[in-house]
Amino acid sequence: MLSKKPNLVIGLTTFNNEMLRISIPALGKLNQKFFLIIHNDNPMTTVSKKQIRRLGYCGDLHIINSAENVGLFRGRINILNAIPQLKIKPDWIIFNDDDDIITDITIPNVNPENNAIIQNSVIIKHRVMDLLRVMDNPKDYVIDGENVVLSRPNVSFAGTLFRVKYLSAVFQLVSCALEDIKKIDESLDYMPPIDALMKLLFTIYSQRTGDVSVPIYMDKINYIKIDLDSNPKKYDKLNHPVRNITDHYQRALSRYETAINKALDAAAPRG
Repeated sequence: MLSKKPNLVIGLTTFNNEMLRISIPALGKLNQKFFLIIHNDNPMTTVSKKQIRRLGYCGDLHIINSAENVGLFRGRINILNAIPQLKIKPDWIIFNDDDDIITDITIPNVNPENNAIIQNSVIIKHRVMDLLRVMDNPKDYVIDGENVVLSRPNVSFAGTLFRVKYLSAVFQLVSCALEDIKKIDESLDYMPPIDALMKLLFTIYSQRTGDVSVPIYMDKINYIKIDLDSNPKKYDKLNHPVRNITDHYQRALSRYETAINKALDAAAPRG
């Protein structure tokens, strides 16, 4: 029997709203109870509840239509900040990109010191027929190592279950650096390395607070990533640097780390 109050929030970020045709129907097929929060980061469009209902999702829903393009990182923070405003108290949150598919939101019993549950993902590459197949049935794929690839583990912000309490504490600590992070994001002509940035934030949080909680890995598939390379841009930025990708990311992360530590040092109480 499903509980009356959902213990999970799915935070879905979108910019190209047409991609909701991929993610939303799959959410409608999940048989567990959850609360869906959508952050629309495209100020030129409006996502409505009627639109989401037509795509097949009929559960608990809240939509944030942003008045400006704030980026993927800030969009996820906005989703997290909406949870107390909605007066819901879930223990867990999982993020979903608009062009990806969540296939399983089962929350296993894990120790209190486990702050996240990392699982596996399947990556759909090259063939549109594979995309159409999983859109119709998220379980209908065959991993061949070329067109359909297994990512084990899925070390990514999207598709990972996080404890709301832990993630909120991380964001609260670095809230003084959000404007600096935004400036760095805006200076990049490619999508910021969000997963690497989040790993950096977790590391800084642990160093600054002495937190010893750790993620746990579950060897199961819960997420399908769509990587057809049909669109070189996402959130109005290049998907990745044109060349020297590793060098660009390392320089960006160095800038993030410097800005965050500087902001935290300035905000620290004196005496």
